[in-house]
Amino acid sequence: MKNVIIKAFATICALGLSACASDNQGYPALLGTDSQENIYANSSNVVNGSYTGTFVGQRVATFRQELKQLNQAQRSNQKELDKISSNISKNARLYQKTISSVQNKLQAGTTPGNPNMYAMLQQAQGNVQNMFANANALENLSTKTATTLTSVNYLENSISAAFDISGAVDEDHKQLRELQSEAMALAQKASSLNENVSSAANFQQQNAVQSSQEINALHDSVRTGGNSVSFSRSTPRRNMKFNKPFAANAGFSPRPAPAMRTSGMPLFSVRFNDNNVEYRDGLRSAVASALNRKSNAVFDIVATSTEVDQNRAQNYATKIMNEVVSLGVNPSNVNLNARISENNRVPEVLLFVR
Repeated sequence: MKNVIIKAFATICALGLSACASDNQGYPALLGTDSQENIYANSSNVVNGSYTGTFVGQRVATFRQELKQLNQAQRSNQKELDKISSNISKNARLYQKTISSVQNKLQAGTTPGNPNMYAMLQQAQGNVQNMFANANALENLSTKTATTLTSVNYLENSISAAFDISGAVDEDHKQLRELQSEAMALAQKASSLNENVSSAANFQQQNAVQSSQEINALHDSVRTGGNSVSFSRSTPRRNMKFNKPFAANAGFSPRPAPAMRTSGMPLFSVRFNDNNVEYRDGLRSAVASALNRKSNAVFDIVATSTEVDQNRAQNYATKIMNEVVSLGVNPSNVNLNARISENNRVPEVLLFVR
């Protein structure tokens, strides 16, 4: 009887231990090697850039999308620059071919006022108009590249700030570091592209002005049938600086510029309260009206400002000078000047006509 009781007790204990073991199978070991973070990470596959479920993870997803869009904008800007550069190269070859033909004919000798020569110069003038158009396209692209660069720099700062946000897991910071590295690389590309576009815009604008002057000199030679022509083409500068007084055609003109007019009632004026003043429509109308009355009208552009704003005013005046030339005015008939006036609270550019 005693043996039966012992066996029964042993059987009950065995069954109890078996039940305990079965009940504990669904729980992790308290001394296991996997932390809760690693278990979650493995289940969500964040190693490949997946969402971690944290607030910082949300920011990472947003940063990744913004970076993708900025990379697309950068590629689009580069593609547009390549297209404009191709147009510039093609137009420059056509211009040089035409000008070389005119110069060779003049050196060989030709009749005064040869209509065929004038037709060739007219063709070259079309190339000059394309130069101005390409310069404007580069200026517009420069605005886009500057915007992209600003956005990339802002994103880079936002990514850096995200490292200080509480509640992130290790994988969040890993992805932040990767995004930060990509943003820094993109910022370098965007900065380089912006600088290249800005330089190209300035260079093309000055090259167009010089080419227009070159055609003007050749016109004089064709008119007289001269067998020689001299024109000094200097390397276009990236930034035109003022000397007071400053003539738009200084260093380029084949003949002295006429005396300037800097007083009386201006044909057109614009006050630059900021960099976004819209004045082009008014300028076009004023220039067209003046040319309709007098085809060889002379335009005097005066930058007026306090001494503090002198550089800004001169930059605005240079831009307006280039736009006046792009409207078909002979560069020899455009002059620049600057004067100091403490009454001008903001830079102002005046356009006089003679």
